[in-house]
Amino acid sequence: MDMLFLPGEITERFNCCDRIEPLTKHPANPVLVADKAWESSVAYPCVIRDSNSGIFRMWYEADITMADKLNPEAPLVDGAAMQYEMYLCYAESTDGLTWTKPALNLMKVDQYGDNNIVHVDSGFIGGIGTVIDDEDETDPKRRFKLLIYDNDGKGHDGARTAISPDGIHWSFTGEFPVLASQDTPSLWHDRQRNRYVAFLKTRLANKRARMIAVSEDFVTWSEPHILLAPDLADAPTLEFYAQNAFHHCGKDLGLLCRFDLATQRTDLELINAPDGTAWRRLPTRPVVLGPGDMGSWDSGGIYPGTGDPINVDGVCRLYYGGTSSRHDAYTGGSAGIGIASFSEGRLAGQQFVGEGWFQTIPFTCPGGKLTIDTKSHEPITVEIHSTGYGGPVAGFMREDCKPVNGDNSKQVVIWNGADSLAKLRGQFIQLRIYGSDGLAFGASIQ
Repeated sequence: MDMLFLPGEITERFNCCDRIEPLTKHPANPVLVADKAWESSVAYPCVIRDSNSGIFRMWYEADITMADKLNPEAPLVDGAAMQYEMYLCYAESTDGLTWTKPALNLMKVDQYGDNNIVHVDSGFIGGIGTVIDDEDETDPKRRFKLLIYDNDGKGHDGARTAISPDGIHWSFTGEFPVLASQDTPSLWHDRQRNRYVAFLKTRLANKRARMIAVSEDFVTWSEPHILLAPDLADAPTLEFYAQNAFHHCGKDLGLLCRFDLATQRTDLELINAPDGTAWRRLPTRPVVLGPGDMGSWDSGGIYPGTGDPINVDGVCRLYYGGTSSRHDAYTGGSAGIGIASFSEGRLAGQQFVGEGWFQTIPFTCPGGKLTIDTKSHEPITVEIHSTGYGGPVAGFMREDCKPVNGDNSKQVVIWNGADSLAKLRGQFIQLRIYGSDGLAFGASIQ
C-alpha cells in the first residue's frame, strides 16, 4: 500500500502546512519541434515507454494552418474560422530526449514524402489524440486504443475512438461522434479499476469546462456529465481548457490546464480524485507548471500531454506542449514539446514549520512494514492512532518509535517491540507524523 500525504487528505495538524513541488523543466527543452513540411506546429504529446524494448513512443498533433484560406461556412471555433489540416503523427526515441520521426508513408505521400502521419482529421479542425497501450487486452487487434476529436464541418463534431494492433495502423469504431465533446478531449486508462475514462470539453455558463464519461469495454460509454468548472473563487477570466490523469504512489492525480482570457495564456494546476472519477481541486489550487519567460519557446502557454509519468532513475517525466504565441495569435511564433519532471513520490506532501505534526485520513491497515519518505535534519517519529474518537494505539505511540531523519524515500519505522504493523492488519488506523522544520511526502506499508 502506497500513499502520498496529499493536501486535502490531512485530518488534523499543528505547525504544519501543505507542500507542493513545482515541476522542473528539462534543460534540453524543447525536445521535439515542428521541422517537417507538414508541421506548422506540434502539440499535445502522448508518450509511453514500451515495457519490452524500453523504446519511448510518442503520438502528437501536427497541423498546417492556412491563414489565407478562410472558410466562411465553417462555424467559429474559439474565434477562428481559418482552415486547418491536422494530423496525428508518430515519433520514437531511445532516451526520450532525441526523437526520430520515421518515414511511415501511410497517407499524404503524394503531398508529403517520407512522412510520419498515422491519421488525418476529416474536416476543418480536429486532433488532440490520446493513445494507450492496453497490455491486458486479449484481442491483439485492439491492443492500442485512441480517443481523438474531429469535426468535418458537416454536422459530425465530437470525440471518436479507434483501435490498432501496433499504434500505427488505426481503425475507427462506433459512431461519429462516439462522445459529445469540443476539442481537447483526453483518455485515461484507469488500470486500478480496469476501466477507460474520457475527459471531454464543453461550455458551462459560456466558459470552458470539463466533462467525464467512463467505459469498461471501450465500446459502451456512460453519459457525459460535468466534472470541473470555474467557480466564484476563480478569477472571472479563468476557464478550463484540457486535462490529463495518472496514477502515482497510491493516488490518482492529474493536471488541469487553466486558460486565462485576460492574458490569453495557460498553466497547469495539480488535481486529484479519491476514486478515479470524482476529480477535485486541491485546497490551495496549486499551479505546478507555468509558461516560460517572455521570448522563450513556451512563453505563450503550455498544454498538458497525456500518458502516465515515465520513471527514469527515480525522476518522473511528464511531456507537455508549449508555444511562444498567445492563444489568440493563430499564426506566427514557435511551438514545441518539452519535458517537466518531479522526483518519484515527491510531487506533494507536508512541511513542518518549527515543531509540529499532522494526521492522515483513516485507512484499513494492510499489515506489513511501514516506510516513510522524508527530508529532514531533525528527528521524525510516527504514532499510530485508532479512528473515530480513539487515540494512540498502545505499543505504537510516539515514545515507542525509533526516530528517523535524513533525505530518504524508504525510512523504515520501528517501534519498541514492533517492527511492522502486522498486529493491526484489518483495523482502521491513522498515521500521526511528528517532526521539526522538515518534509514528509508519503508512506508505504508492504
